[in-house]
Amino acid sequence: MDSYQYGELLKSLQEKMQNIKDIINPSKLQERNKEIIAMQNDPSFWEDSDTAAKIGQEKTKIEKMLAHFESLHQSLLDSQELFEIAKNEDDEETMQMIFDEAPQLLNSIKKLEVQVMLSGKHDDSNAIISIHPGAGGTESQDWADMLFRMYLRWSKQVRKRGSKM
Repeated sequence: MDSYQYGELLKSLQEKMQNIKDIINPSKLQERNKEIIAMQNDPSFWEDSDTAAKIGQEKTKIEKMLAHFESLHQSLLDSQELFEIAKNEDDEETMQMIFDEAPQLLNSIKKLEVQVMLSGKHDDSNAIISIHPGAGGTESQDWADMLFRMYLRWSKQVRKRGSKM
């Protein structure tokens, strides 16, 4: 990787972080978190344990999302600043260090991007997929079988990655 490629990578990562920020809207999340804290401070809040549990889960989810976003945003800002300093001072050792850390930063931001995309109401739910071969005889059956194997492998891969997150 060279300076130009790294600079372009930082630009694309900055765009991704801005898109994530637009989607999650951290200021709204912080406001909602303050509302939840105020609700939890009310003694009558704890009388309905089911509602209290759901709101507690929402608070935990909000806090995790905000912490993850802030952490990655700060890492990106630090990388940009370090890159500018190293570039201005022709510091090859620092440049190599940030080039080596680039894939990790990229993967972390991509994971957050996927997490944000899959943060809808029903995204934690299971899905059932049915694959039925249409008219076409054995070719249609072969195609349906290939699709089945493809989705099966994909789901196993996602499950493996999910356990590492």
